[in-house]
Parts: sequence; C-alpha cells; structure tokens
Amino acid sequence: MKRADLFPYDTGFTPWMASRLDPRFALSLYVPQSLPRDRTAPLLVLVHGTTRRDNFRDAFRDFAERTGTVLLAPLFPVGAAVPGDVHGYKWIEAHGVRFDLLLLDMIDQAAGIWPLAADRFALFGYSGGGQFAHRFLYLHPHRLTALSVGAPGNVTLPDPARAWPAGVGGLEARFGIGFDNDAVPAVPVHLVAGEADTEIWEIAKEPGDPVYIPGVNDESTNRIERLKRLQCELDRRGASTRFELVDGVAHDGPAVVPAVTLWLERRPALGRDL
Repeated sequence: MKRADLFPYDTGFTPWMASRLDPRFALSLYVPQSLPRDRTAPLLVLVHGTTRRDNFRDAFRDFAERTGTVLLAPLFPVGAAVPGDVHGYKWIEAHGVRFDLLLLDMIDQAAGIWPLAADRFALFGYSGGGQFAHRFLYLHPHRLTALSVGAPGNVTLPDPARAWPAGVGGLEARFGIGFDNDAVPAVPVHLVAGEADTEIWEIAKEPGDPVYIPGVNDESTNRIERLKRLQCELDRRGASTRFELVDGVAHDGPAVVPAVTLWLERRPALGRDL
C-alpha cells in the first residue's frame, strides 16, 4: 500500500488496516499535521486494555501534534486466534500467535507508508496493555527508547529464578530470545496508576496460577502494589524508573495520559529519538 492510496485519510486518524502478517489483527495510526518533512518521525505505540476501547490515540493527539510524533495502535480482537480468547495478547504468545512479532511487523508495515522511526520507538500500555508492554521489554529492549506501563493487572518480574510468566526464567527456551541483563535496565521506564485504583476483584490470583507470586500477584494485592514491586525489581537491576500515582483517579487510562506525556516530553531525546 502507498500513502496516496489512503488520501485524504493519510493524516489524522487513519482507517483501520489489516495486518499484512495476519489479517485477523489490525492497526491504525494518528499521523500529525506536524509530521516532520526532513526526517523520520518518532513513533509512540499505544497498546489497548482488555476492553479494546480505541481512546488512547485521541488522548495522545495533542502530544502527537506538539512533538511531531506518529501514534500507532494495534488491535488484538477478542476471539481472533480462538473463540473466547480475551487475554492472550497480554502474555506475548498464545494459541500459536506471537503478539510481539505481530506488533513489530505492523510497525514495519506502517513505516512502508509513512516516514516514521521503525527501528526504535516508545511504548505505552495500560491495564492489559500494560501487561503486554512490560513483557515486551524483556524480549525486545533494543527496540525501545522509552516504556510507560500503566496499571497492569499482574506483573512479570525480571527475575530469572521464577519461571515465565511470574518471572523471566526459561525465556529463551520459550521465545528463542534470552533476557539481556544490560539492555533491559537501559530502557527508561515510567510506571503509572491512579491513586484510587485499589479494586482487586478482577485481578486476584490464587496459588497454582502460573503468574502467582505471594505478596505480588496474589489474592490481596492491588495494581498499585504490584506496580511498585515491578519498579523495585527493575531498580535492583539498574533501571532508571519513575513511579507516579495520579490523584483522584481510579482505573481510568485516559486520565493518566497527562502524566505520561509530561514524562515523555521531559526526556532529552524527544524529537530525535523518542
């Protein structure tokens, strides 16, 4: 596909496009009017939560125009791989689909149409998207310039002593990619949640669940506590992290976006290597 094929829908909110790798999945972009003409534009990938609401491109639109950043949103529909599969994308691999590789191909697909920086990009995910995003870090740190993780329901710790998905033990055997002890901590990480995001009914895990970790992913810890533990484990390995709680906010993705954009815009690489 050429950009001219999409005119006049090649800027602003683009149409949803089928993934060339697997048409069961799709992608759409927000292409700013301020798209740089003399260089490739920085890219920010926005991964949806369990509801699949398409509200993050709109929430980040002003940021995109201010900074000349292209926004890319993948869509991993419920039941695309097998009927009733709601959560598969969060685990990176499910039912024969590698969602990390699918996303990377979507980025290359978009880069064939728009002048965007496909090799390295920033990544934001909220709720279920936050689960995907921090697990993506463990597999592809060299592709990330920055990562913002919003209120994940459960976390995978960067701990090789714990088997995946509680930790990163067995990562290479499962994915063919080993955990890079130098590259993972080199990615700046923003961790964000609403200060009132304390409900646990949806995220409680019992012993025997593959992601169960006592005191982390268990029957009584909330998203904030889990996110703090993830920060602690990343910090122990030398990562540069920032943890933020947004006042007066419960589990509401668009409400934390101002904190995310402020963090991104304070980074010195903005405009060159987001």
